[in-house]
Amino acid sequence: MIIRRGTGFRRAIRQFLLKNWGVILLVLFTVQVVVIVQRYTNVLQADVFSAAAVGLLATVVGIFIVFRFNEAYQRWWEARILWGGLVNESRNFARQVETFLTTDRAPRLGSDAAAHAVHRTLVYRHLAYCNALRLSLRRQDSWEELEPFLSPDELHELEGYVNKPTRLAFTQGRALAKLFEADVAQSILLTQLDATMNRLLSIQGGCERIKTTAFPDDVRFVSKAMVWLSGIAIPVAFLTTNNELHVLEVVAVVVISLSFMIVEQLGASLKNPFENLDNDTPMSALCRTIEIDLRQQLGETELPPPIEPVDGVLM
Repeated sequence: MIIRRGTGFRRAIRQFLLKNWGVILLVLFTVQVVVIVQRYTNVLQADVFSAAAVGLLATVVGIFIVFRFNEAYQRWWEARILWGGLVNESRNFARQVETFLTTDRAPRLGSDAAAHAVHRTLVYRHLAYCNALRLSLRRQDSWEELEPFLSPDELHELEGYVNKPTRLAFTQGRALAKLFEADVAQSILLTQLDATMNRLLSIQGGCERIKTTAFPDDVRFVSKAMVWLSGIAIPVAFLTTNNELHVLEVVAVVVISLSFMIVEQLGASLKNPFENLDNDTPMSALCRTIEIDLRQQLGETELPPPIEPVDGVLM
């Protein structure tokens, strides 16, 4: 995710202009053709487009591009809300583990030392769950990143499952169920923990829905085609019979055409928030935030540092 004031002049050039160099060359070439035709020939008997036609085209393209941008931004914002919910539910889960799983509420624990060991196992498995969700959404195979949080046997067993976050959630549920007896008081505690697990799975499902639901391809195709159309039509509209073309008009043509292209490109970068790109949801940083918070609640002091932005981008 690009942080506040992370987009400077160089990033804008690199992200928007260099990625659209072919379209930019097309616009500049078209403007050059306009200049040559108007200065060195007198073949036009009438204007190619009227000002009203160009204004109507720009309005239609603008409305369509803004619609696509809004839809892409909603996907990006929903992804950020879901991961914000994951942070909150992770803190809630750790709090419930610390307060519910005590020797007086769960007699099977036996001692405070055993209770602390169970707390650590459950919290670390949850950290593995958060990181597994991140890796799964980004289609990354570096599952060795889960080694600090899982036992070798559990990590080996996890390799056989396609949806590793879901498997970790099932393992977590079974481990919680084994800790409680059958009396009513303990059943209430288990129900509250189970409700937290359900909310975590709902967050996972929302993220997977965004990941697997492709942005409508016809919208992508039509928006890009209309941007190209405007990039050609607006410069051609300056082919007039008066054989005059001012520098400011050339600048205006380029600015108008590039405005459509930049907004279209920005919408394309926002529509898939789990692709490990500059505008991606900062899942790595959020996983590290969860890890620091939860490990501190366990009383640990040797903690990893927060992930800092690199060149204005927080991943």
